Amino acid sequence: MRRLRVWVLSALLMGGVVAAASACAVKSYATPAGPGVPFAEAHLLWNDVTERCRATRVFVAEIRVTGWVGSPSQRIAPTLHGALTRTDDIYLEIPAPGGPVVQMAGERGRSTFVLPRDRRALEASTVDIVDALIGLRWSAVDLLNVLTGCVDDAPAEVTGVRYGNGAANDQVAIDVRGGARAYLGRVHGAWQVKAASRDGMLVEYLARDGAYPSEVRVSVAAGQPEDITRLSLLFRLGQVQANIDKPPFTLVVPASYVPMTIADLRALRPLDEGKSAQD
Repeated sequence: MRRLRVWVLSALLMGGVVAAASACAVKSYATPAGPGVPFAEAHLLWNDVTERCRATRVFVAEIRVTGWVGSPSQRIAPTLHGALTRTDDIYLEIPAPGGPVVQMAGERGRSTFVLPRDRRALEASTVDIVDALIGLRWSAVDLLNVLTGCVDDAPAEVTGVRYGNGAANDQVAIDVRGGARAYLGRVHGAWQVKAASRDGMLVEYLARDGAYPSEVRVSVAAGQPEDITRLSLLFRLGQVQANIDKPPFTLVVPASYVPMTIADLRALRPLDEGKSAQD
């Protein structure tokens, strides 16, 4: 357990710090209206703008999450140290003096979640644990794709539609996979992924630092059914490192820890605003 934690902390110390400006007043992205016209160069454009994130096998970052989840809303504001891999491995912790408040580690879609101070532990699918924590039914690979700007795994060929007439406000919509769609626009003359829709969520890329996004907002897209989890979360990313060697993503749970369920985890709400600072 300690070896994996030291590896993540060391990787973060090697990374550069991202200064994140407030995104509270940023309006939601307006998806283009109208039919548009088929865009024959969609595949070439998509390959170009996602080259770096598609090549990201391991992604390590400090992740500050702020926002709310559910109805009635649960406000959360944890700062996580995290690592995600393209082979669906994950490590997350909320650091604090005296040791982490929360730890989660898993490989290939299965994870262990522990509350060291409560001496409680859970083993379940990564998707179920992430859903219980932040309301998103996303795997480690899903989180990696969204936070690095790839949105989702793309098929061998993608299709796209272009809106505009060659002006600076041109937009291109590219269908990625399984109903996911990415929206590209020009920034200083270069194409960038500005937003995306997937799994009933609107993903907005509000800021970048070098090759990766530094602010990503995820919220329920308009017109979703009532049974989808209501949420609005802002992910601020800093101290990013990519494609470094990784140890096994496993936690050894002491025999004295009390097992808990996904229902217990939802009830405990360990990411509630302020809980990460508890002693």
